[in-house]
Amino acid sequence: MRTLIASLALLGLLAGLSCKTRKPKPEVLVDDTQAQLGSIVAANNPQTAVQLLRGFYDLENGAWRWTMPKFAISFRPPVGAKEKGGLLKADLVLPEVIFSKTGPIEITVSCNGKAIGKQKIAQAGDAKLSLAVPGELLGTEAVSLEFTLDKWLPPSAVDPRDLGMIFSSAGLSLP
Repeated sequence: MRTLIASLALLGLLAGLSCKTRKPKPEVLVDDTQAQLGSIVAANNPQTAVQLLRGFYDLENGAWRWTMPKFAISFRPPVGAKEKGGLLKADLVLPEVIFSKTGPIEITVSCNGKAIGKQKIAQAGDAKLSLAVPGELLGTEAVSLEFTLDKWLPPSAVDPRDLGMIFSSAGLSLP
């Protein structure tokens, strides 16, 4: 009986030691640097958030983001865009609080550093930006579209940020 108890105690001790000497499972890291870019980017889509390159503030109300006076988005051009060209569309809002201080705002857009056009937002409210993008600028796997506002709301006691417009979504499609 003593031998049985001693054997069980020894087995328990060995089991305890073997548990302590196990190596922890390695942490699995996900490499999202190879994630495929989309042709449509929404402010509230975590899968395309990496495409908001610069000039955006945090997501608000789960739906939109304030922009800075300069902001940039990366897109994957649609198949055939090199031959046919592309069409940039963006859903923006020029809030009354900004419009009352700035008046109309002009947005200049460039693609990979080359100007493609301007559009004036002449009134407060929803703004639909729509500009043609030449095919010769869309021959790569990814393009960067840079937006520059000519006017914006500077920091104040109420909000310390430079506020441009409200961004909801943007897309690059065939014309």
